Amino acid sequence: MTTKSIITNFENMSVFSGCYPAECKHHCIFGNGLRELAEEDGIWIPLLNKEHNMSSKGTIYQIHGNPAAEKLSKMVGQLAWEKHYIAEKYSVPFDDIEEEAREAFRNRYGRSWL
Repeated sequence: MTTKSIITNFENMSVFSGCYPAECKHHCIFGNGLRELAEEDGIWIPLLNKEHNMSSKGTIYQIHGNPAAEKLSKMVGQLAWEKHYIAEKYSVPFDDIEEEAREAFRNRYGRSWL
């Protein structure tokens, strides 16, 4: 079963390059059975294969093998999961709370990157 990403609504566009269509999913939390949990929870981002793990230019151009990129993806995944957890815990419709938070961000920073 494919789960919708909780990180982006643009599941067919690479989050790195904006290229369309994205070719694969990067599960932000991975290793030791955690990838399956990340799939179940929607903790993934769309990428091109070369951005994920198939770059001919080396690991600096892909998320796997790049420690900083891997760490940042885990941080993004955890933040998204925690936001969803709080919305569920307090029985707030997630779409409502997400749109309110996104609009507040837009008002403060002038735009959204999500």
